[in-house]
Amino acid sequence: MKGMGLNKRKKFDLNKNIMRIVLSIFIATVIAAPMGFAIPPAHTGDSGNHDASTSHAFQVYGPNSSGKIRHVIVVIEENQAFDTIFGTYPFGYRPIVNNITDAVMKPTGLYTNVSQLKNSNGVLSYISVPKVPWFNVFGTASPYYADGNSTIDPYEGWSSYHGDYWFDTENGFYYYSGPQSMAYFSYEQVGILWDYAEEYSISDNYFAPVMGFTEPNRVAYLLGEPANIYSDSAENVAPFNSTIMGQLEKNNVSWGYYAYDLHRGKIPWPVNEFNGAYNYLGHFGNVTDFENELRGNNFPNVSWLMFLGGSNGQYDMHPPYNILSGSEKLASVLNCVETSKYWNSTAVFVTFDEGGGYYDQITPPSINHFGLGQRIPLIVISPYAREAFVGNQTISGYTITGFIDNTFGLPYLTKTVAESNTLGMLQMFNFTKNPRSPIVINPDSWTYPMKLQYPVHYGYFASVRDHTGYASIYPAPGIGYLLPLELAGFIIMAISFKFKKFLYIPLPLFVVAISISAYVNQYDNIYSFIMEYYLFSSLIGLLVAAVLLFRKLKKEGRFNKKSPARNV
Repeated sequence: MKGMGLNKRKKFDLNKNIMRIVLSIFIATVIAAPMGFAIPPAHTGDSGNHDASTSHAFQVYGPNSSGKIRHVIVVIEENQAFDTIFGTYPFGYRPIVNNITDAVMKPTGLYTNVSQLKNSNGVLSYISVPKVPWFNVFGTASPYYADGNSTIDPYEGWSSYHGDYWFDTENGFYYYSGPQSMAYFSYEQVGILWDYAEEYSISDNYFAPVMGFTEPNRVAYLLGEPANIYSDSAENVAPFNSTIMGQLEKNNVSWGYYAYDLHRGKIPWPVNEFNGAYNYLGHFGNVTDFENELRGNNFPNVSWLMFLGGSNGQYDMHPPYNILSGSEKLASVLNCVETSKYWNSTAVFVTFDEGGGYYDQITPPSINHFGLGQRIPLIVISPYAREAFVGNQTISGYTITGFIDNTFGLPYLTKTVAESNTLGMLQMFNFTKNPRSPIVINPDSWTYPMKLQYPVHYGYFASVRDHTGYASIYPAPGIGYLLPLELAGFIIMAISFKFKKFLYIPLPLFVVAISISAYVNQYDNIYSFIMEYYLFSSLIGLLVAAVLLFRKLKKEGRFNKKSPARNV
């Protein structure tokens, strides 16, 4: 009878321990319930359903070019942020201060006074970014002059880019995109682009469509809204008829898409990912075709000129390609445009698909789940572009699509395009004056700064207001409780080495942390840049806590099922 009593007591103690664990999990869950299990906002980006019959129902508004623009050329280069290219414009590192650089308008960049550049050694120490965004003790980094025509490619992608803008700050660049992300160029490498900036217009408040890789951005440029893709290997992203090219085709507006070194009979990437693109093979060509059509009589109303998408991307300015060589190749093609008979009716937009992980100080505005993306350069080249002007209206890649629709009197392609501030783009034009004569930049003997075509006297900085970023528009409150939960779990687990009775507490804490991390990561992948760390560390904590608890219970004989011998 005594043995049976001992056996019942062990069963009772085991059940008691199980109840302790269940009760602890329940209490921890109740405590954590208000910490972030609320359903995050629904993704307002593209659902993957593109219907050309419903996407063209947005009215045209605002003044257009009054018929003066009849040809639009869109050039999209690769992976450079605004501060990387124009952060020290117009003075540059080893500043050039003269009557030209003093007169042009200055963008919001990496300095507020030229003395900051004069007193630096190329490292802009007055700007500091923590090397580890959540733990400042590891020091800081500053933008530095890239004393060469290229850099190592920063780390790229959806997760890295959201980490770069650590909860609506620029504190994550060094950690998530690498030390190379802090590099910037000056007139020695991008002087040709600076020449175009001083002779025409740039925007310092222009953003990529998507906070992600190249393909999601290039698709969004053409689709007028983000597609539900996150990588550069998406297929069958949408019907071709739902693109801006499909809209132009439907409305008898001529168009062409040209990619450097594109082979005959091929469709450039990523246009080939649109279903039905092969029905329009005659609209695709290479740079030679583009230049030949400029010399002919049938140059299309709208054309896209890319140095990516064919068989060779060496001039697309993507690191580690030589950015000076890319600028020189661009100038040689733009010279063909400016010396053609179409110049007086043309607007050229030179921009980039995304920032590539390079540091930029301006937090992008959040308009949907997918973006906007990073601030990137935009140069507007036209006989009607304002000279040495910096537009500071908030615009994006969608606004270029809006400009096309506006110019040719078409309904806006999508709601996103309709709301993209086409009027802000028009700020950089002056259609009340006669067209300016072309400015040819010799790619083999260019100089910076160039003599201005007409005297200007801006001499001041354009200002960019603060934007509301993803962390404000799509908050995930539970994230703020993950660190306290994990710290409590690991601290109590350390204490339990001496006081074994505390071993029951860490286990439910880590279970709750894993639950919150997995939930946020699943339903709001905006925060994947931090959730992956919490998931990993919480899982490690859970496994260690489970092993320690198991060893404790085993040592106490709680899993010993063998009954003691009965007394006769």
